Amino acid sequence: MLQLVRSQQACIERIRSAVRWARRLVVMIGAPGQGKSTVIEALVLASTVNPLLLDGELLSDRTDAILRLIGLAGLRPEGTDLEMLARLQNKHQTGTEQGIPEIIVDDAHRLPDDVLRLFQELSAGAYGRRWSVLLVGEDGLVSQFQALKPKPTLSSTVLLPRWDQHDLEEACTALHPGLEIAARAPQLLQQFAMHPKQLLRAASGDDRIMDSDVEAVHQQQASVSHSVTSSVAIGLGIVIAVSAAIFIFVQMNNDDGIPSKPTMIPLAPNKQ
Repeated sequence: MLQLVRSQQACIERIRSAVRWARRLVVMIGAPGQGKSTVIEALVLASTVNPLLLDGELLSDRTDAILRLIGLAGLRPEGTDLEMLARLQNKHQTGTEQGIPEIIVDDAHRLPDDVLRLFQELSAGAYGRRWSVLLVGEDGLVSQFQALKPKPTLSSTVLLPRWDQHDLEEACTALHPGLEIAARAPQLLQQFAMHPKQLLRAASGDDRIMDSDVEAVHQQQASVSHSVTSSVAIGLGIVIAVSAAIFIFVQMNNDDGIPSKPTMIPLAPNKQ
């Protein structure tokens, strides 16, 4: 595993500080492929405690999330949701003083709203003691959380920074000793600052890999542009259809109000 660069280490320290002092829900957000899972893995590996790790993509509903928490805590999965949550409160709190959350949910932007509210309730102490919870996801997670009803207390948000030239040079020194990267760094960072894996592969100088990575990075932008273009096309089509209908209606009214001239059909001359 590559040693974390400066911006990733700084992100871990921000998470530790937020968990240690906020003692409530903490949200870490970053772009797809930016290395959120790498940062969380490093956070857990450096700790002497084991938080309850959950994958947001696999949590289908509230009961599913509770059952998984109960299983990870080593408790028997029996009783109602409230009964299981009550037993979960007996688990001794660990790690918070070290800045390690008790519950970490990766891909939290994929959580259904009822599951997202469950973690907010646990962090607020709705079922007993307050749990330290870290939700890891993409940018939309914050707005999804704030849209819950009733509106929850604003979480402590940590943004995973973009890579800068110092990060790139540090990583290249570890992976490719002797590689001169300073001259190409600005251009590479302009394309891949939010995608460390593609950035490092492109820095290695493999044009074939670089081309494929450029295509992968721009795929997200293309999908957004495609959705916007489709919406514009649909809207334009509706406007054209309405305009055509109005034009036809006006023409019909004009035809009713103005008498049409008789059509003259010339007769062929009689043959002699």
